[in-house]
Amino acid sequence: MKRRSALQGLLTAGLMPTSAMTTLAAIADAGLENSKQQLAKLSNSISTQLRFAAALAKKPELLGYASVSKPDLQQKQLTTQGAWPADLTGTLYRNGPARHDIDDYRYEHWFDGDGMLQAYDIGPNRIAHKGRMVGTTKYLAEQAAGRALYPGFGSTPPDAKGTKSADSVNVANISVLHHHNTLFALWEAGSPYEMNATDLSTTGTAQFSEETEGMPFSAHPRVEPDGTLWNFGYVSDLKKLVLWHMSATGKMVKAGLVECDPISMVHDFVVTEKHLVLLVCPLHYDRRDTVNNFLDTHKWHPERATQVLVVNKNDFSKVQRLELPAQWVFHFSNAWEDQQGIIRFEAARANDPSVLNSTFRDIMVGDSTPSTPTHLYSYRIDTRRGTVNEELLRGGGSCEFPVVSPHLIGQPHNQLLLLSENNSVHPGLNQVSLLTLNNAKEASYRYPDHLMPEEHLLVGAPNTAGELPYVLGTALNYVAKRTEVYLYQSANLSDGPIASAALNYPLPLGLHGKFVSA
Repeated sequence: MKRRSALQGLLTAGLMPTSAMTTLAAIADAGLENSKQQLAKLSNSISTQLRFAAALAKKPELLGYASVSKPDLQQKQLTTQGAWPADLTGTLYRNGPARHDIDDYRYEHWFDGDGMLQAYDIGPNRIAHKGRMVGTTKYLAEQAAGRALYPGFGSTPPDAKGTKSADSVNVANISVLHHHNTLFALWEAGSPYEMNATDLSTTGTAQFSEETEGMPFSAHPRVEPDGTLWNFGYVSDLKKLVLWHMSATGKMVKAGLVECDPISMVHDFVVTEKHLVLLVCPLHYDRRDTVNNFLDTHKWHPERATQVLVVNKNDFSKVQRLELPAQWVFHFSNAWEDQQGIIRFEAARANDPSVLNSTFRDIMVGDSTPSTPTHLYSYRIDTRRGTVNEELLRGGGSCEFPVVSPHLIGQPHNQLLLLSENNSVHPGLNQVSLLTLNNAKEASYRYPDHLMPEEHLLVGAPNTAGELPYVLGTALNYVAKRTEVYLYQSANLSDGPIASAALNYPLPLGLHGKFVSA
């Protein structure tokens, strides 16, 4: 009775969700099997929620890591300022973790949040917004149960159920693909979810062939200018990479498997005219029965090399394997290959995966632990000599989300857009930068301290030099508690935005997006 009275005191003080109180009381009174383990897990999940709530009260910038207010959002007309150009019409689709809490449970890693697809419809004198949770199998099951059911990427809720496949825990929360007039919400380890582009409702998982049903389809497919699509996935238990080749009409051309031992979480890759290039960083998969979430089945090996796989696009069995020093890479820019077989590309590179292992966990309880800086590197592969080297391209503050004009995928590029860090006062990047590679010039715009920018994109119709005229991106205004859209002229980025639009509500910070012209 003393234990129950103490728990009731927490509830009365408003420090514990009602369902958590009920569960704890049942454990305390009924002596359930494995009650110590269940108490420990439940106590930890409650502590995560309470710690984040306390931190948010002191640090309003943490609003970006709070759960979305409701599963469906809509604003038919955003408040606009400046001159939105008449030649920019289309939809900016974005995706990212949005539901971080399920009743009394808060995820312990940022990447575990259930995905919410966003659509900003941009037209003459009008910008509208829709947001809708992706109706994954996991999301619908947990909505029906009223609690967290499954282990995730870096979290394990109390009394978690077993998983039959990756798609049973697929949260569809990383990126967006618009291919052959079809919209997809993408994860990393499972199937893409086909979405209705008009109302953002979920159609279901997409299966491109019987042989590839349920195979992992990464969140960073590469679509060449003619519409040809390439992608990959990783199957950790089999120590194999899955490679995908699809036509411009969305039909499967071929799929294949490549041996990868040891294997890691490969998040992104690049394509050239002749090759696919994948970096396998030494955060190696090491299956242990005592570990319930996927992240903790991996161990960082700084003494081991990063494997560079150069795969022949015409024959997936032809793989050149090279080595680089240990490093961690989330995102690449773009690659191209000259007639001498030299492949060049750039990546946002860190010396270790501390941002994945620590920073994105700590932020869920409101801690902003600094991670190892991420800098822009250039890479050069000589396919004929079998050599690879890397060179620091941009030092200083960290950077991420390097992108090029989408019509240059697999082709030479000279402009590179990314987010960077310039004396940021919040836990995130605070500057958008455009690099011109042939003369090493950089133009940047530093966002005001109350704004937290997300990934920005080059958009619009190419000019005579093949460059896109605009930079488009979103940012969270954590003071006004709303998400805002910003547009720049790419040639005058440092002058600041030429137009903006504001929602009436905030959205959780997301990951990736695509702009689809009307």
